[in-house]
Amino acid sequence: MLSLTLKDIPMPLMERLRVRAAADQRSLNREAIWLLNLALGPSIRAESNPGQEREAQLAAWRALAGGWQGADEATDGLVADIYQSRTQGRKTTF
Repeated sequence: MLSLTLKDIPMPLMERLRVRAAADQRSLNREAIWLLNLALGPSIRAESNPGQEREAQLAAWRALAGGWQGADEATDGLVADIYQSRTQGRKTTF
């Protein structure tokens, strides 16, 4: 892998990088690479940032929570239909 050395980084910028790296549980190097990828193009793989992916998934779940319309009786009927349609399967001995 290639290396890059950055010189004369302003202290406020370095501190912001440290804070972000700690929040994302990454090293300074990994955080800098992540931010460069983010700034330079859309080819970032989501799985390379589990923290942001996790937050996006939680936000999606929160948006869906309570979003299903319908009475509990309708749901109970669906569940009953599923159980009624199931087969017994094969017999086993234990």
